[in-house]
Amino acid sequence: MNVDIFNNVTNLLKSTFPRMPVYPSFGNHDTDVTDQFEPRNTLLYKQAWSRWRSWINDDIQEATCRKGGYYTVKASPYLRIIVLNTILYYKRNKQVTSDGDPAGQFRWLVDALQYARKQEEKVIITAHIPLGVQPNGETELYKHQNDRLIEISNQYSDVIVAMHFGHEHTDAFKVLTDEKGVPTVPIFLAPSVSPLGYSLSHNPGIRLIKYNRITGLHLEIIQYFLDVEAANIAGTASWELEYSTSGAYGLNNLSPGSLFSLINRMKAADSQEFKSFWKHYVVTPPKSLFKECDSKCHARVFCRFSKLTESDFAKCLQEFDVDNIQKFWRWFFRR
Repeated sequence: MNVDIFNNVTNLLKSTFPRMPVYPSFGNHDTDVTDQFEPRNTLLYKQAWSRWRSWINDDIQEATCRKGGYYTVKASPYLRIIVLNTILYYKRNKQVTSDGDPAGQFRWLVDALQYARKQEEKVIITAHIPLGVQPNGETELYKHQNDRLIEISNQYSDVIVAMHFGHEHTDAFKVLTDEKGVPTVPIFLAPSVSPLGYSLSHNPGIRLIKYNRITGLHLEIIQYFLDVEAANIAGTASWELEYSTSGAYGLNNLSPGSLFSLINRMKAADSQEFKSFWKHYVVTPPKSLFKECDSKCHARVFCRFSKLTESDFAKCLQEFDVDNIQKFWRWFFRR
């Protein structure tokens, strides 16, 4: 069944966008046994290469794609895309250990970033499961691998212009900071096309990103959504503009500094910026399904903007006068 879905989605993308390169990454549901990705050559990786080969258009990438589902492509004379398989670091993946370097992906990543630096290329990194913590204060990646990915990203922050992830089914962003608290790399989490939400109902969302083709600097996100309730009433689907980052937040670009400035403006739960963010976070659901973000919720959401380890996240929460916040969010996400 997974193979049929794999083929159908690939063929649909190729027929819909025949002249557009697509750079896919694995999601945790892409295996017959959910979440279980082995750090070695598998039939899944082999099948992926045979279907993605025309998009990647570089036979040198076959070895790593078939080894662990990761690869890199030169998207333009100035810009490189690195596609990681972060499910190799996922806590629910019992095919890997909680330390080390599954499939040699970290070693390869450092080499790829070093090469990009020498070639004076900028890099966009994309994968499925993001680094950082969830609102419950826990990382989805094993601690060692989460910390290592943070370390590498900071080490090559002069090369990495952005990181893009999915998985959480919500619209969010984070900013990586160095040991001095200086913002270094912007991290974007796109909402899902599926309206599935763990505890927060949301509409499907898709986005366009404007960026400088030479520097890679992200200039704006233009987010569209599908109002499922309205579509069911009308009997037809209509994608509409939800927001743009320039219009909603007054941002001229999406550099680490610009996003960090926005984060500081959202420290107050009643700020207009945070209210807008929360509405977009759940992709503008109908009023009957919309849940306000109270002080406990706000503290959790705010701290995960730039605190990407469990220890830093816990320290951030101490700045907020919120009782039993840990128990609250664990209960919230396990309902």
